[in-house]
Amino acid sequence: MAQSSIFHLPELLEQILHFLLIDKSLYPALYVSRLWYRCGAPILWKRIELRGKDLYPGQSLPNDYKNYCAKNHPQLNKFIRIERAKDLSRLKKFIKLVRRKQTPVYCSNVTHLEVLYYHSLSDKKIISIVHSCSNITHLSFINSIAFSNRALELIAGLYSNLKYLNLCIDRPGGFRSFRTREVDGSGLWGIAKSYHRLEYLNISNRREYSETSICNVIRSCPRLQQLDLSFCQITDITIKEIAGSCLNLKYLNLEGCNNISKEVIDQLVSSLSPNIHVENFVPIRVHPLDLIHQLARQLGIRV
Repeated sequence: MAQSSIFHLPELLEQILHFLLIDKSLYPALYVSRLWYRCGAPILWKRIELRGKDLYPGQSLPNDYKNYCAKNHPQLNKFIRIERAKDLSRLKKFIKLVRRKQTPVYCSNVTHLEVLYYHSLSDKKIISIVHSCSNITHLSFINSIAFSNRALELIAGLYSNLKYLNLCIDRPGGFRSFRTREVDGSGLWGIAKSYHRLEYLNISNRREYSETSICNVIRSCPRLQQLDLSFCQITDITIKEIAGSCLNLKYLNLEGCNNISKEVIDQLVSSLSPNIHVENFVPIRVHPLDLIHQLARQLGIRV
């Protein structure tokens, strides 16, 4: 009986370590023993979340510090600087690790990678990440810039099983800098050709993507369930493409998309109902004079 319990110990330990991961207490547990490290390290490497230092004030703060801001502003600024320095240090260590000739064996365990608010995410760094972490299915580069179409095309070529991709910028024009590289429709075209299993796509505020490129992606990703096109340059054409191609879509964010008619949204909802939820849609606002001119033309009256 004792031998049977020992035999199943690693399996039981792995379940315990999964709970520690959820509770964000896994890292200290690695130092309990060699067995704990051997079972825990692969779990820890599955999900990696990194932040650069390029944040707006308040974005890196816990909730209890927001009310603390007014009375203790100097202490708060010090806290921000310390936290950003820690975030950037962890990020640089990871980049240095994957750029080695001999990468750690646990890199192959990474399935979930987020590199956020990093304005120096160059093509070379992405190439190193892609070649070292070959099994990624969840990839997020929120507010991370400085890479080009070349990086997107490489990601598209090597991550054919990708299910989650986030390339959004939080606020339009808010993160542009001299380090921004050329990313346009051709990089998005690489995604369209390769990501047939994609279920989540966020390209909000990416105004450099043309409507044709966005439609190509939509047409090539029939498994999409969540799509965020906030502040993208789209019209009714894109919505019609969604209605015809993304039959599994459950969530669509159209904030800041002001060239879309209510009629085409109604058609989308009726065709995908009851699954679809359209958020932040504001119909086209037509000026009263335009309505008068349109009515006059229909009646053959010169204005």
